[in-house]
Amino acid sequence: MTRRPELTAVTPVLKNKAVWLAAVTAFLIEMAFSARYGYVRDELYFLAAGAHPAAGYVDQPSLTPLLAHLDALVTGNTLVGLRALPALGLAALVLLAAAMARALGAGSRGQLLAAIAAGGTGEYLGAMHELTTTVPDFVAWAVALYLVTRLLTSRDPRWWPAIGGAAGIGMSAKWNIGFLVAGLVLGFAGTPQARPLLRTWYLVAGAAVFAALAAPDFLWQAAHGWPNLAVFRVLQGDAWQNRAQYWPLQVVYTSILLVPLWVRGIRWALRHPVLRVVGIAAVFVLVTQFILGGKAYYPGGIYTFCFAAGAVSLEGLPWRRRALTGIAAGVISSLIALPVLPAATLARVPVQKVNYDLGEEIGWPTEVAALAAAWRALPPAERERATLLAGNYGEAGAVDRYGASFGLPQVYSGANSFWFWGPPPAADTVVVAVDVDPALLHREFAHVTQVALYHNELNVADDEQGAVIDVATGLRSSWAAAWPAFKHFS
Repeated sequence: MTRRPELTAVTPVLKNKAVWLAAVTAFLIEMAFSARYGYVRDELYFLAAGAHPAAGYVDQPSLTPLLAHLDALVTGNTLVGLRALPALGLAALVLLAAAMARALGAGSRGQLLAAIAAGGTGEYLGAMHELTTTVPDFVAWAVALYLVTRLLTSRDPRWWPAIGGAAGIGMSAKWNIGFLVAGLVLGFAGTPQARPLLRTWYLVAGAAVFAALAAPDFLWQAAHGWPNLAVFRVLQGDAWQNRAQYWPLQVVYTSILLVPLWVRGIRWALRHPVLRVVGIAAVFVLVTQFILGGKAYYPGGIYTFCFAAGAVSLEGLPWRRRALTGIAAGVISSLIALPVLPAATLARVPVQKVNYDLGEEIGWPTEVAALAAAWRALPPAERERATLLAGNYGEAGAVDRYGASFGLPQVYSGANSFWFWGPPPAADTVVVAVDVDPALLHREFAHVTQVALYHNELNVADDEQGAVIDVATGLRSSWAAAWPAFKHFS
């Protein structure tokens, strides 16, 4: 008779006060710096996308915009409120790493070591600072890995539907978890002791749940001509640069102090007769993302298991020094992963070489203010038939978020899903444009005049520094005819 899965097995972890303290500390650290700078461009985009509910979007599935929209409704559309959700995600990673360590056989000290490692790794500190697709992606990986661990250690196939649900939710946030699913398939194929767990209708049920949760985005993509493929092609333009940086950044992102722990964890799992499944999956994910030229953070979700397995492999050995090493890793990593330094220092300290997003959190309100100044400078007759046009989705999202406070109208953009929410009204034949290709404006309008050049007040290098603000008049055709030329998926 098949033994019932121990669904309450996580309870001892939740009673481990030290693990809870680590999770709460991780949450509070994130919240302490949650509003030190400002929104990152993806957050502004997701807030705008959430106001346009859909089964999918050009560059990601529907879950993250939905979370951003619901969070804004609940918290009053504040930056601190938005950042509370990813901060909770970091706390979840800490608890799940500890839960995995316990399921793998670690005692209370091993659980705490796994928790500290998850909370102290720079990749998680940085990723869980902003509400992007990486937040639900990493959490879904951790939940799926915990459930797979329970499946393998209990040898009870009734975990399969839950595994399918976790992976399916991950797919509704980002297709990245598909690499974990493929790695697990390879792991089962290479682990004879685990193959009997595949001969069950519970696996079929799990696959059905996975497919049902992943289907809406695939159907949306198919109905709209697979725009995500255009985005992937653009991302592949950075493939060789990504490969050159990939392995060094695995060390930097997880912290060089924690590399021995996760390497030891993979090695321990590969030597285990059953948990070899996840060890193979970990190697597959890391190597495949390198071969494909993926960004260095793409495989980051695998490290919760690697930390847990590494903690188990150290069970019985002196642990205080290793725990202090994890804490030290967190302190060092936070200087790069979080906006700890004053924003002005980014112009002098090369923190953005590792975490470029810090600079991308600076200057959005001032850029919208510069656009508003150009808008107000229009003659009243032109302003009545003018529209706003942004070159990228961050700028469009910033106007969408801050524009009303400056008296600005709705913004339009050809960038990603914003293109589907256009074109501008037919009567608007004048454009105030920020960071739009001048050649495109000259082609579509009779007159184009540069009226401003945006610079943030801190001289911090980011994608907005030096953005051109133009006024274009005399639309040569109709917006219906011109709008396809503005489409830009990246």
